[in-house]
Amino acid sequence: MSKLFKYRLLRHLPGELGHRYERKHTVRTGGFEDAVHGSEGMTCLDLGANLGKFTRKMASSAKRVIAFEPDPWTYAALEANVADLDNVTLEKAAAGAGEGTSLLYRHARFNDDPVFHSQASSIIAGKNDVTDDGAIEVRQVDFIGYLEKLDEDIGVLKIDIEGAEVDLLEALFDRPDIFRRINHIFAETHESRIPEHKPRVKALRAVARRLERPDVNLYWD
Repeated sequence: MSKLFKYRLLRHLPGELGHRYERKHTVRTGGFEDAVHGSEGMTCLDLGANLGKFTRKMASSAKRVIAFEPDPWTYAALEANVADLDNVTLEKAAAGAGEGTSLLYRHARFNDDPVFHSQASSIIAGKNDVTDDGAIEVRQVDFIGYLEKLDEDIGVLKIDIEGAEVDLLEALFDRPDIFRRINHIFAETHESRIPEHKPRVKALRAVARRLERPDVNLYWD
């Protein structure tokens, strides 16, 4: 059961518990479209672009979209899917907290249905829906350094990098000079697949709640 489906069901519970899941459902389903529309003339970033669904949405309003995708098969499909968009720049790399190379782990049944299973690919070996069989070495970009060089305000930063978001967000939260240049962050967290991330995600959400800028949504998918 997806988190969104669970929230949709549980928001009908009576009392405070129902209100809590109503809030979670609202946070997950709202905000992205408005943030994208408000980013006209700005640069947006798509980390974990996969096949380009959200890249295309951002490109409809943004001056430019920079999309990161490390998996070779998925990158080729992404490249074909956004070939008609002249305001999209693709990076064949994982966005991370350091520069170098990483091993990319795919779903065990990736070859049975790469379109579906490409969504699971991760540089986190302990993610419980990937296998180390046939892991691929991919380029990793120090995303904080990348933003330093980019040196411009960001409209929307979307992060769906299958567990690597925790290291990246912790590094980003430690750089308020860069952090405040971003208007909106939408990140999917993966603690259900990586249980040891639960306390770190909880801590990140506590920090995010205290922020005035940027608007940070860590319940999004």
